Amino acid sequence: MAGRNGIDKLTVGLLVIYGIFAFIKIFLRFFLVGYIVASVLQYAVLAYAVFRIMSKNIQKRYNENFKFEQFLKAWNPYIEHMKLRFKFFKTHRFRTCRGCGEFLRLKKGKHRKQITCPRCGKELTFHFLF
Repeated sequence: MAGRNGIDKLTVGLLVIYGIFAFIKIFLRFFLVGYIVASVLQYAVLAYAVFRIMSKNIQKRYNENFKFEQFLKAWNPYIEHMKLRFKFFKTHRFRTCRGCGEFLRLKKGKHRKQITCPRCGKELTFHFLF
């Protein structure tokens, strides 16, 4: 593997997509056209991943990986927010401030909550049914 690109974040992402297509094919096995399309896409992704691993054009692969990391960085706040929502879904509700768009985490309760946004200072009222 000397002089080859090897495995980077984009390659790992491609292998995850390969696994997702393999999972989707389980449900498409009775629909021939869908199964064939999923199979072609699955193996095309795998072929591109292997191509990236074996490539000797390291600079071009580095640039592709850099763009992929920039794409992931743009989605990182959304992913972190979803992790928090999953972690606290039993005890909290999540709302958005109408003034600045800040995500607010509020304790659950059967009542009306009046809070002040910590970012912009706007008074907000939320009604919870449960």
